Amino acid sequence: MHMTATRWKRCAGILGLFAVLAVLLLAAPVAAQDSMRFDEEVRELFFAGFAGNEDALERGMAICEETLEADPDHPGALVWQASGWMFQSGMAYQEGDWAKGMALFDDATAQMDRAVSLAPDSLQTLIPRASVYLATAPYIYDTPTRTRFLETVVDDYTKVLAMREPYFASLTAHSRGELLGALAEALWRLQRRDDAQVYLDRILAELPDSAYALMAERQLAEPQTIQQLTCLGCHKY
Repeated sequence: MHMTATRWKRCAGILGLFAVLAVLLLAAPVAAQDSMRFDEEVRELFFAGFAGNEDALERGMAICEETLEADPDHPGALVWQASGWMFQSGMAYQEGDWAKGMALFDDATAQMDRAVSLAPDSLQTLIPRASVYLATAPYIYDTPTRTRFLETVVDDYTKVLAMREPYFASLTAHSRGELLGALAEALWRLQRRDDAQVYLDRILAELPDSAYALMAERQLAEPQTIQQLTCLGCHKY
């Protein structure tokens, strides 16, 4: 089993909310080259759904299903539907239905990977997968699976950063902090501390006097404790 039921019971609600909070916050300033903004059709519904509005989640999932009926290879619909499945997986574990939870988890993982394979250079697939994988990884009991998730996060966000580098300085402090913080956190969890420090140093240099700089300083000062490096800025922490 990839993750313990006990851990899922503790974190299911937080995972569902923060995983997709990260998706939405990072996906919002997507570059203009992504002309098809499927996320704009469904993100508010999913946002509400992960906050507890079951009807909104159902409507968001229904839009994904309708889109996939017309185009089974629609990357945006695939990745958002998979995000919904990951949330539902956590809810199933919380309710004690471990078989359903694992089935949804496996389906969500496979579909997210497929979405990225169909659109490997799109922020519309890279950011959602990386966000959900980063939020999920701490609760995965199986070490190889957890490592694969974190390595995928690093690969996806490294590509996102390279794509955004030409205009990175013009992004909001929040967008820059979320991306640099996500890379630093994933690398720190992988025990790649030197690589993580590259991004922590960037946060300190490029975002001084911010919540991100504060948490970067704490991470460097307390290396044995994983600090909260994302979902900062406009969120309480």
